[in-house]
Amino acid sequence: MKKAISIFSLLFLLFNFSFSQESAIKNYPLKDYVAPDIKYRSFDLSSNLSSRGFTAVSDNNHYGSSLNATLRYYEYINTKKHQGISSGWFYSGFDFTNSKYDTSESSSKAMSFDINYGTQNRFYKKNKVFIGVHGYLDYRIDPFNDETGKNNYKRQSQRFTITPYISVGKGRIEPVESARRAMDILISLEKYNRLALAPNTSLIDSLARVANRIRYKRFFDNRFKRIYQLEELDKAIQNLGLVDSLDIVYFANLNDIWNYAPNFKRGSGTRYEGGLIPDLFIHHNKFEDKDEPRNSIGKGNSYGIYGFFSFNRMRPISYAWQSSLMIDLTLGYRDYQSTYEDDESSRETKWTNLKSLLNASWQFGFFPNTRTYAGITPFIGISFDRDLERSDNTFGVSSGFRFDMYYYVSPRLRLTFDASFNYTENFDFSVPSPFWNNLNPNYNANTSTSYTDNQVAFPVDTFNSGSKKILYSAFVGLSYAIF
Repeated sequence: MKKAISIFSLLFLLFNFSFSQESAIKNYPLKDYVAPDIKYRSFDLSSNLSSRGFTAVSDNNHYGSSLNATLRYYEYINTKKHQGISSGWFYSGFDFTNSKYDTSESSSKAMSFDINYGTQNRFYKKNKVFIGVHGYLDYRIDPFNDETGKNNYKRQSQRFTITPYISVGKGRIEPVESARRAMDILISLEKYNRLALAPNTSLIDSLARVANRIRYKRFFDNRFKRIYQLEELDKAIQNLGLVDSLDIVYFANLNDIWNYAPNFKRGSGTRYEGGLIPDLFIHHNKFEDKDEPRNSIGKGNSYGIYGFFSFNRMRPISYAWQSSLMIDLTLGYRDYQSTYEDDESSRETKWTNLKSLLNASWQFGFFPNTRTYAGITPFIGISFDRDLERSDNTFGVSSGFRFDMYYYVSPRLRLTFDASFNYTENFDFSVPSPFWNNLNPNYNANTSTSYTDNQVAFPVDTFNSGSKKILYSAFVGLSYAIF
């Protein structure tokens, strides 16, 4: 065991050493960086057409296709008095599947529409005290889900969820990506002997402000945006007296760092926050059995009121290392009622619960250069549910870790690796947990990994609860940009 630990430690040190560059620029206090004003909006339309198929044992064949379109809105604000992230989309999709079994064949077609909006906003007063107004809204309708063959049915469903978050707190988390990008540019120029002087903190701050300003300026044509950004960077570097040779090596490095390095999210600061979470969930399902002419309707709604407290601490330990700690506690009450009716009978069900949830995660990330990222995130959640109708108590736990790695092989080729392990036993996912994301304004960043996730708060999922489970996954991806 000791030998294995020693070997692992040696490999880790070699990995760290192989990606490190000794430079005084890395001593810049990234944890003290304060971003200037940011106001950014985007509005995207995307569509996707896919086909799939597989053959299983015993001559079972399955194939299908799907078509979907998404209209997405994104807004990010970071000023002295307001920090806010908002994301919304309208999704429409159609799916067709055909399956052939030993003795039967079935086909299905389904259509769905989804309107989703999430936001978090903190309005700051003096001494980093703030009032928070956050929320999550989702409406989904499946006008039809029709299967013929092995199973014969038609189904329609709707669901509506609204979860506002009202809070007060103290503290602030600043995004530091622009400062890290300025450091990377200067380190690259230093490596190839194009740096005219050793930049101090003031010069790095000045270049970071330029990087921040041009990063969020909108263009309709991405080519013109790149030209503008490189021109502004070049002008700033020359005006600050940081370059002594304006040759192809200088411009090639400037272009490489700015256009091809990934935009990982990192934050700096501590935030305490507490408040109230009222939530409402409504669903409606209509089911028609074709084999036995019978209709059934299921309806349900839940409402609840919760109090929460969350603690976030994100700290750039150094140029390469990042530590992010997130803890939240939720306590509250929920009332859920449902009815089920068919052609022969009807029944009602009611639950009244006291619920609590404690979540904690710690993300430890390694950002050695502009090509590489590796990080591990252990997490644990503990839930308690007191059923007032039946006098039952249920304790639940969910614990595990996630490992992420990214490597930029070339300007067009990327390698990603994700792995996770999760043990869950009677864990209650229906409690609204105020886990805020790591201030990431780059939902459309250059990486294909989960670091670009722009979810602003975890919504309530009334149906998502489970008994004992062990979940694990691993993903290896290679992506190549053809154009």
